[in-house]
Amino acid sequence: MKTRTSLTLDLSSARVRESLRSVLAPDNVGIPHGTRLSMVARGSALVFDVESESASTALSTVLALLRDITLFQEVWLLSQTSGA
Repeated sequence: MKTRTSLTLDLSSARVRESLRSVLAPDNVGIPHGTRLSMVARGSALVFDVESESASTALSTVLALLRDITLFQEVWLLSQTSGA
């Protein structure tokens, strides 16, 4: 069963948006066969599209993406409060 999902993050800060994009770009290499992941900036948003021939692979890809975004957010916020 082919599965397609899209995740849109509205990020008002261009600095945060570009930092997130540069941090996640290397993770988009070597994804499972039959899976396509794209990340594009659209205005103030970053849009992630995941397509896979397997629903479970699509779900695990989205969960990994959400985990990485959460980790980025925690590190970004920490760096902003510590003055780093």
